[in-house]
Formats: sequence, structure tokens, C-alpha cells
Amino acid sequence: MAVDVTQILKYSMSTICAVAAIENLLAIAVFAGTKKLRNKYHVFVFNLALADLIFSVLAVVNPWRSSNILDGLLTGAYIVSILTILAVAINRYLALSLMQPARYDSLVTGRRLIGLCMICWCSSFVYGLVMYNAVPDWVLDTVHYFGGSLAGYIVWVITVIVYYLAFRKIKQYTPPLASAAGISANAERDQTRVRQTRRLLVMFVLILVTSFVSWAPAFALRVIVFFDQSLWRDRIFLASIWGSYVLYTLSTVINPLIYWWRLDGFREGFYAMFCRCKAETQEIEGDVTTFENTAAETGL
Repeated sequence: MAVDVTQILKYSMSTICAVAAIENLLAIAVFAGTKKLRNKYHVFVFNLALADLIFSVLAVVNPWRSSNILDGLLTGAYIVSILTILAVAINRYLALSLMQPARYDSLVTGRRLIGLCMICWCSSFVYGLVMYNAVPDWVLDTVHYFGGSLAGYIVWVITVIVYYLAFRKIKQYTPPLASAAGISANAERDQTRVRQTRRLLVMFVLILVTSFVSWAPAFALRVIVFFDQSLWRDRIFLASIWGSYVLYTLSTVINPLIYWWRLDGFREGFYAMFCRCKAETQEIEGDVTTFENTAAETGL
């Protein structure tokens, strides 16, 4: 019975990942084809969609044709996802509290954000490929399965703390001298900046919760089996492992739905690209001119 369940879980994982690959491919097309979304405000969202796309494509075949190279690439893709969610929190906190807007804009440019994403990709893939192809099994078990799983929890905790600090900074924000003459434009710009940042943070908090719920069981089972290697011969435990892998892949399906829900510009771009119609906009996005000016000025 356990073998049959395992087969069902493998087919379920491949099906879910196939759907996720289509969703994330459409999401990337919308981000690339919508002028309103092609700015550094959405660099990390695009990077997360790319990571989910690569992960889901590789995970479609992983249950049936697993290899060390494939496992290493899969590991690199989900590490990029975790680091991207953390990078958004740190970036938004820096923009809100540690620098003046002009100073922040001069230091945190779109090219540098893209460069940071490339560093994450390269280092994550190198780590994954080295772990699965160039180290002894005991190093893989100790460093990756055990240490990497604990590190995942630690990164989530750090990310939650940074998001909390960012939301606290937003809550405490008051436009400086907003009523004084001659600076109303700056005050309006700063208010728009805060609204956009709050909306982006809420979206990534939802993504963070989704990733934790999806990935935490698999990481927990890896820690458990590290202390009892005999569990790998238990059919019920193996079925549980594959069940956690199926849950693991759900975040790649859910994330594009969160983009659709939280990003009005994403919905507009999707309708314009695939339906040739225009979605209703909400106040948070504003008109195109306001959004582009604000994004360019504040570095969002």
C-alpha cells in the first residue's frame, strides 16, 4: 500500500510542478512584457518567479529520473527563493530607515540589484552541485540535509524579524514637515513610497508564510532522518518524505496567484498581453506617470 501511495505522490508532484511551470512562465512573460513592471521595484519579484520556474521544471522529472546534477540544480533554485524573500525584507528596511532617499537611490540601482540576484544564483548553484557531486555522503548528510535544514529555519526567523522591523518603520512613519510650504510634492512622493512598500511587503509576507508551510515539513523530516538513518528503509517514512515533497512544490503554484492578487499592475499586464483588455486599477498603483516617477525617485 505504501508503494502505491508513493507512486501517487510522485505523479501528484509532477502534475503540480507542470502547472507551476506554466504559471511562472506566464508570470515572467507578464513582467517582461509590461512596461509598468519593468523597474527595480519588481526585480526581486521577477527573480522569485524565475527561481520557481526553474525549480518546477526540474522537479517535473525529478521523481522519475533523479541524478546528482539535477538534485544540485533543484537545491540551488530553492535556495535562491529563500534568499530572494530575505533580500526583499532587507532592501525595504534599508530604503525606509537607514538612508536618505536620494542617497539610497544612488547606491541601490537596478543594475546592482540584478547583480545581487546573479550572485545569489551562481553561489546557490555552486553550493548545490558541490554538495551532490563533490563531497562524501557523510558531508552531504551533515552539512546539507541537517545543517542546511536548520539554516533554512534560521533564515526564516531572520526574515520575519526584518519584515517586522520594516512594518514597524512604516507604522512610525510621518512625513517630515508635510504641512510646510514648498515641499508638498516631496511629502506626496514619500507617502506614495510608503504605500507601495507596504503593499510589496504584505505580498512577500504572504509568500514567506506560504514557503514556510510548504517547506518546513520536508526540512523537519530531513533533521529526523539524520539521527536515524534506518528510517530510509521504512516504507511509511518514505511515503511521508514524498508527501512532504508534494507539499514542498505547492509554493511554486501559489506564488503566481499571490502576484495576481496583490499586484494590480500584474493583472493589467496580463489582461493587456493575453486578453487585450484593461483591468481596473486600484489607488495604490496610481496612474502610470505617478508610479514610474515614484519608482525612479525612491528606488522602490
